[in-house]
Amino acid sequence: MEETNDGLKIYSEEVRDVLSNPPKAILRWGNTILFGFIMVLILISWFIKYPDVINTQIIITTNVPPEKLVAKVPGKIETIFVKDKVNINQNTPLAIIENSANYRDVFLLKKILDTFNIDKDKFPFDKLNSAQLGEIESAFAVFKREYIADELNTKLQPYQVEGNAQNYEALQLKERLNLLKSQKDINQNELTLLKNDLKRYEILYKKGIIATQEIEKQKLLYLQAQKSYKSLLSNISQLKSSLNELNRNSKTTQINESKENINLERNVIHAFYQLKKVIRDWELNYVLRSSIDGKVTFLQLWAENQTVNAGDNVFAIIPSNESGYIGKVKATAQNSGKIKIEQTANIRLANYPDREFGMIKGTVKAISLTPDKDGNLLVNISLPNGLETSYKKRIAFQQEMSGTADIVTEDLRLIERLLYQFRDIFKR
Repeated sequence: MEETNDGLKIYSEEVRDVLSNPPKAILRWGNTILFGFIMVLILISWFIKYPDVINTQIIITTNVPPEKLVAKVPGKIETIFVKDKVNINQNTPLAIIENSANYRDVFLLKKILDTFNIDKDKFPFDKLNSAQLGEIESAFAVFKREYIADELNTKLQPYQVEGNAQNYEALQLKERLNLLKSQKDINQNELTLLKNDLKRYEILYKKGIIATQEIEKQKLLYLQAQKSYKSLLSNISQLKSSLNELNRNSKTTQINESKENINLERNVIHAFYQLKKVIRDWELNYVLRSSIDGKVTFLQLWAENQTVNAGDNVFAIIPSNESGYIGKVKATAQNSGKIKIEQTANIRLANYPDREFGMIKGTVKAISLTPDKDGNLLVNISLPNGLETSYKKRIAFQQEMSGTADIVTEDLRLIERLLYQFRDIFKR
């Protein structure tokens, strides 16, 4: 090969012959090798999978999550009933925030109400004569007033007294009516006799046997008897009207008695449950109470007379029965529509490096129908293998362990992912 002054390379004649007429074997095997190389790339891209994942933050907790007790109102801690790290039962009061009521009196009243049968028992007001109930005082006074009113109505039965008086008066009217009816029969017979006498006198008068004065006297006697008889009929009618009015009043008294009994009973029941509601509201504001069994944890070094603000986390209750674990995920709106039930999630815990401990396998079990106020989709991840990692290591559980979760939405092959790039071209 020679090089000219212009920098051109001049190959020898033999080389020029090869370049101008390459062997056919090189062309044939070269194309074959190139095709084979392309096929190998296609096969590799077919077998190699490149999953489509959504990366999210996750918090692992128990199926029964820990309970955090938050102060509803600001104030000083009046009393703390428990110590840190002790086991407590459900509904155990942990602390009281200072208020105008004596919590012992409120607890006593609540205990009485919880065991009190309003239909059978007598309420022991004497146990609460000097009770300091603060905000509950007015509701308790209303209940006491309604309860005593109902008790007095049951004991004195004022409508029953009025009813008995009406019944007695009705008996008296009936007796007088019977007497007047008997007198009516007598007067009616007397009137008949006087009428017969008058007829006889008229016959004698027509015959001239008796004087006009005699016949007029007899007529006067008959008219007086007739007047007395009609007056008696009027009295009987008045007595019947009075008896009918008395019966109507008696029915009205019975109706009023029923209404009063129902109203008094209803008022007592309403005041009873209103008192329980007021006590419940008082407890929600001033009593920090556990609703589950577990171990209490002080979220700060709390002491009596220490001030808390509304919204402060005061205690946490770690449930005694863990009953399995679950991951809580907030997926951002981007690509969240790809998340489906039964998809796999690879979980990496922040305090357990995955290179040393491995990953935890999870499965999507529940997806919220609507996003939260921040636009995140809430997803529950179940852990079928518990806290065992892919390296067969068991993670020691701590409440609310944080980390990341890669939710595998599509387990795509590499060639499918490459072809996705050309979809828009073909659609056009």
